[in-house]
Amino acid sequence: MGVLSGTWAVAGFTTLTIPPGSTSPGLGVLLVVAGIAMLVPAAAAIKSKVMPALVMTVAGTRFITTGVYEMTGSAAWEAVAGWVGILLAAVAFYTALALELEGAQESTVLPVGRRGPGRAAMDGDGPLEPASLAEEAGVRPQL
Repeated sequence: MGVLSGTWAVAGFTTLTIPPGSTSPGLGVLLVVAGIAMLVPAAAAIKSKVMPALVMTVAGTRFITTGVYEMTGSAAWEAVAGWVGILLAAVAFYTALALELEGAQESTVLPVGRRGPGRAAMDGDGPLEPASLAEEAGVRPQL
């Protein structure tokens, strides 16, 4: 989320400060780096949560293609970035809908590709026994 918010903040500021219709090679470099950074959590999530990982992968690809457009000013890269954006909107809409329906009905309605630990957590068979909660990330002893 930090990569997304920081990237969008810089993109917004850059868009405000450059002339309309122009490109920014500096913004292009940032978008490519941010796109590559988005692929890291996607790679980690692919084993248990396929659709959320796919959203992150397509979002990273969108940043990369838009970054190449910003660096080159090529109309072809602009079109590719636009089509990847349309794909991203479709994948993100499906994933959000599937996860919201799952949360509301407490069962899988549309498949999201849960496997391994993701499937176990949905089935209530997760590794979170009360005794092992103290060892989970974000849990600390009482102050």
